[in-house]
Amino acid sequence: MAKKAATIESFVRIDEEISSGNFSPVYFFLGDETYFTDYLTTKIEKSVVPEEARSFNQTILYGKETNGNDLVSIAKRYPMMSDYQLVVVKDAQDLKDADALVSYLENPLQSTVLVMAYRKSKLDKRSKLAKLASKYTFAEFIPLRDYQMKDWLPVFAEKHGRRIDSDGIQRLIDLIGANLSKIHNELDKIFATVKDEFIRDIHIEEHVGFNREYNVFELQKALGDRNFNKAVQIAHQMSATMEKGEMMRTLPVLHKYFSNVLLTHGLGNISDSEIASKLGVNPYFVRDYLTAKRNYSVLNLEGVLNKLKYLDLRLKGVNRGAATDGDLLIETVVGILKS
Repeated sequence: MAKKAATIESFVRIDEEISSGNFSPVYFFLGDETYFTDYLTTKIEKSVVPEEARSFNQTILYGKETNGNDLVSIAKRYPMMSDYQLVVVKDAQDLKDADALVSYLENPLQSTVLVMAYRKSKLDKRSKLAKLASKYTFAEFIPLRDYQMKDWLPVFAEKHGRRIDSDGIQRLIDLIGANLSKIHNELDKIFATVKDEFIRDIHIEEHVGFNREYNVFELQKALGDRNFNKAVQIAHQMSATMEKGEMMRTLPVLHKYFSNVLLTHGLGNISDSEIASKLGVNPYFVRDYLTAKRNYSVLNLEGVLNKLKYLDLRLKGVNRGAATDGDLLIETVVGILKS
């Protein structure tokens, strides 16, 4: 099984090879993270054959609509007035009689670039097809974990001539999770709107395309303001639209927020910029922390943090009963407001 860390390394290496015009005669892209497969396949389509020669030298096939023998026949054609012909098989996991490719992979045509783009699928590593495919450009892309996104997103931003700080990355992950396609869609919108080279958490907060009335950051602000009606309304809406695993991303955000509010009680009379530095937050958000400080005593905050710890245990199955994640969120929000 491919290591998750290898996903980024494989992508960067293959992307650089394509950019330099160093094409492999055969590409096999597999695995559950389809973003990398789709990106590289599209880049190959735009890079191998000049646009004016694509009608003769570029063939896009789908696995369900072809078979191995026909594919081999197409791959053995020679290009017309071009250095290469490109053959792309999308949804390659559905290709019929795929073993017919074995003979071709033993001696592929050097003027053909063949791309086998699988979707959320693998090859039997013991098969002759897989062993031959591994001699060429073979990459299995595995979904990234949250901590690996912090390695990947600066690379993605740099490819667009931008930079993104760690707080911005964390805010994206808190909002979306480690979903590459969604994160990239949101960043594309930000790149088109924000002209600053450096993307920060404040840009994420302002521009990410979510219903701003119903996300964890608006929830924590309503809790900090002790706005009972708004906080409960947001909790109910989040509960109704909650995705699997969302609460395990929401909980650390709330815990960090209230931990920071507790810290403000011990900071004394210092400037907003000093508070921001101590808390490790953007100065823009200091006012929210100071408001929450006025609304929650140290004793209140110790109770809030205990409620969040209990929520963590219940999310993991302790004294949970039949409660859904949304039920637990609403119950916890009401408990915080009454603390």
